[in-house]
Amino acid sequence: MTENVSGSRSDSFFRLEGITKTFPGVKALSAVSFDLRAGEVHALCGENGAGKSTLIKVMTGAHKKDSGNIVIDNEEVEFVNTHQAIEMGISCVYQELSIVPLLDVARNLFIGNLPRKGRVIDYKKLYADTADILEKLGLTISPHEKAGELSVGQQQMIEIGRALTRKARCIIMDEPTSSLSERETDTLFEIIEKLKNQNIAVVYISHKLDEVMHIADRVTVIRDGQHIISKDISDITEEQIISKMIGRDLKNMYCKEPGEPKGIALAVKGLTKHGVFEDISFEVRAGEILGFFGLVGAGRSEIMRAVFGADKYDSGQVIINGKTLKPGSPARSIVSGMGFVTEDRKQEGLMPELSVLANMTLPKLKDLSSGGVIRRKAQREITQKYIDSIRIKTPTMNQLAVNLSGGNQQKIVIAKWLMMDPKVLIVDEPTRGIDVGSKAEIYALMNELAKRGVAIIVVSSEIEEVMGLSDNVITIFEGRKTAKLKVTSSLTREEILAASIGGVTEKCN
Repeated sequence: MTENVSGSRSDSFFRLEGITKTFPGVKALSAVSFDLRAGEVHALCGENGAGKSTLIKVMTGAHKKDSGNIVIDNEEVEFVNTHQAIEMGISCVYQELSIVPLLDVARNLFIGNLPRKGRVIDYKKLYADTADILEKLGLTISPHEKAGELSVGQQQMIEIGRALTRKARCIIMDEPTSSLSERETDTLFEIIEKLKNQNIAVVYISHKLDEVMHIADRVTVIRDGQHIISKDISDITEEQIISKMIGRDLKNMYCKEPGEPKGIALAVKGLTKHGVFEDISFEVRAGEILGFFGLVGAGRSEIMRAVFGADKYDSGQVIINGKTLKPGSPARSIVSGMGFVTEDRKQEGLMPELSVLANMTLPKLKDLSSGGVIRRKAQREITQKYIDSIRIKTPTMNQLAVNLSGGNQQKIVIAKWLMMDPKVLIVDEPTRGIDVGSKAEIYALMNELAKRGVAIIVVSSEIEEVMGLSDNVITIFEGRKTAKLKVTSSLTREEILAASIGGVTEKCN
């Protein structure tokens, strides 16, 4: 049953009415409706696999609908391809940016649409028009600067500017802040406000519901390919959005249970890599979840890569269960009982074109082999055990990992390490790009591991996640440890933020 905002849609310039799209064996969208008003931010929310991506592709002409209507300015249209959608004012800034690094800002802005005088590029107009677009976006970068030398946030603004060169009436933003710092996110929000003032509509897609509540005027939730609800943001709460997304109430998101950590499982003493991090010392006990928080570029991930042995360091010690590890030796770390769920699961944690079975059992093939031959039955049995135990949603264990949602891909990476029975598990950005339902399942899994006595280090750029999961939090600023904070009911996010930007808090130790 769907629920809509009361009132007429006569003020909507763009409407999808009863859109259905089916792929072989899967109905991705079932009679979904969605509308846009000029100058509004309309958030589109749903779990991974809910149908958001398919809906976007129908909106932008990348997919042809099976049935339903696309209406622009009260006239029905049929998108044959993405170029036609762009010509009618519908543009999309995808999570994976399409910047050409070696071209300058101006050529990136007008790529495929360069102003010309006859057959010759009109460079005077190109750079003048670029300066005008950059001014509208509030950007101070030069039109002549190489795009590859810009920050990720600036590159994203170039993508938005490219949409403006095409006279966009609607800009779809897919997970726009997934790789942005807090400052770059604030800049993005300022630009979105500028777009609204220019009567441009924004479709905002994000798993970060605090952002949705902050920036959106309306929200639509889809689940299992169906429209569930559309509401003005002032008439709905974050908890209600989550409930509509997953189809049930989600109480106690972090499932944190009080426990009594045991002996020291991992000790890091004076770890230093000149120019990256300095004099990092900490301990994590068996059964403890230790959070690491810092702003983008603080050095959190670099510290963890060094602890695991993926990167070398200049001085210091890493001691696991009383044994000092050799620097720069991931193999020795693994043998000693350490696992590392990397921040970049697609590039470093997963082989997307291999099956679920192959990905999960890759580190354990030696144990699953006899005389150099893999014992297929044992391989399938242990894979099925972890598919069931951590609820990986896949049609079969032979499904390619690339075809699964981000949450299920993350579970595969975690399962790979669980098979190694780690004593210490480092998890870097465990829920980046993952929907709320999968987040809750991963949080429950980490708490279950802690109850079993695994020492867990969670690196996250989300304060709520760090506070909700951790027993203690270490803050990092410019490669240095600034505080260790015990997580209690009195600890505030402001105290963690203050420590992470080099400030002082009374609870630091």
